Amino acid sequence: MRLTKQTSYALRILLHCALRPDVQVKAADIARAYNITEFNVLKIIPLLVHGGFVKTMRGRRGGLKLARPASEIRIGDVVRLTEETHIQADCFGQLHEECLIQPAAPINRIFGSALGAFIEVLDHHTLQDLVTARPRAGAGRTRDPLDLSQMAGAGRS
Repeated sequence: MRLTKQTSYALRILLHCALRPDVQVKAADIARAYNITEFNVLKIIPLLVHGGFVKTMRGRRGGLKLARPASEIRIGDVVRLTEETHIQADCFGQLHEECLIQPAAPINRIFGSALGAFIEVLDHHTLQDLVTARPRAGAGRTRDPLDLSQMAGAGRS
């Protein structure tokens, strides 16, 4: 299973907001903090707004902040928003009626069950868990704990 960079970036944006609950966070600040292009941050913010995770305010003092407490944002919900959560064995361009793998439908049920179990585990964790588990400055850890490409393989964009 590979998670997209979109998921990793979404979690970084949310974490940045969670670490600054009383501040309107700027997209440029998030981009600098996590070495993401501002373009990619700005591309993901509307998705997070639509998902109800952040709210934005325009203007000079504008920015974004969490729409609800970090303890109420389940990681599984973020992954559902940013990832394809349905697995289907591919018929490689064939019409549904001509697909030779269709009789092997159990494979799709197995994939679906595995994905469901993965998401269920993520549902047991919240954004607050990431805030709490985040290494403190000077802890000697150089790898970004939200770099999901390290955890789940190199992601697609």
